[in-house]
Amino acid sequence: MKKVSRFFLIAIIATLSLNIVSAQEKNNFTIDKLSIEGRADFDYFEQGETSTSGIDGKYFNFEIKGTFLQDFSYRVRQRFDMQYGSSKTDYMIVTYQGHKNLSVTAGKMPLAVGGWEYDLAPIDVYYASQFWNTFNCYDVGGQVAFHSNDKKHDIIFQITNSTFYENEENYKFEGKYAYNLLWYGRMGFFKTSYSFNMIEQTKHHYINYIALGNMFDFDRLDFYIDFMNRGFFHQKDFFLGDFTLIGEVKYAFTDKFTLVAKGGYDRNINDIYGKPQFMDMTVVPGMEYTFAGLGFEAYPYKGNQNVRLHGFFAANKSDDLGLSLQFNVGVTWRVNFVK
Repeated sequence: MKKVSRFFLIAIIATLSLNIVSAQEKNNFTIDKLSIEGRADFDYFEQGETSTSGIDGKYFNFEIKGTFLQDFSYRVRQRFDMQYGSSKTDYMIVTYQGHKNLSVTAGKMPLAVGGWEYDLAPIDVYYASQFWNTFNCYDVGGQVAFHSNDKKHDIIFQITNSTFYENEENYKFEGKYAYNLLWYGRMGFFKTSYSFNMIEQTKHHYINYIALGNMFDFDRLDFYIDFMNRGFFHQKDFFLGDFTLIGEVKYAFTDKFTLVAKGGYDRNINDIYGKPQFMDMTVVPGMEYTFAGLGFEAYPYKGNQNVRLHGFFAANKSDDLGLSLQFNVGVTWRVNFVK
């Protein structure tokens, strides 16, 4: 499996290099997007007899993307996590599309995992599943994507570094990989984000994800239902022993006001039988986590979504922490310097 992954990555790099040389004479460089965006929130938390509150910046993002050398495109997004004082590169990719049905991408990108909660940028997520909160989704690798003639289907095969690592300073050289297959489908009001993933948690031990993201879009009403099953193939309770189920409904009363309801459930009842290499590191054995909330999104400027107000009330419950309550209001703003 390792030899296959190395060959796959080398083939992507070679393809990109050869096409750069052949396309040097068509050096047309464009910037299609150059933007910044930020989000700031007021949060109130309550757990048992303890409560806390405060105003804090959540995220500040810088993004640039465009095209060059006719068949190439690029994208870079730097995310500043203001809650924890850290900066992370979400995207730093180059894509070659010499044919309308095929594209090749290399760089740092999200792992191709299905589900619509997972598909959102962090700045657009208000409260989330335990899996979303614990899974590190961005890493370096390469992918090949097939695009159908009718533009309704994209099938992606991707190999990246594993996002599970033991040495934080040198994790890229642990020799662990993730193999991902993802299908995006757009069939009228119904959209899919389905994936099959094999991710190397510890050396030679792969956890499998089967993720089924189902989106239904009916003009002002849209909702999604995500289901993800996780497990090691030899486990007794491979199906439904370790899973996440999420649902979200949005209804736009007007172009300026949308009501949002979301809830979910994470559970892992699998027994690792004293073998930590077979432990899910996102939703750990014994974890049972339930969350639900109701909120709104408001856009004060008609026909313009560059300023977004939001608010929500949410509750979550887990076996170890009990019941927690959260109230949040905030603002997100976006500026694109390229029109």
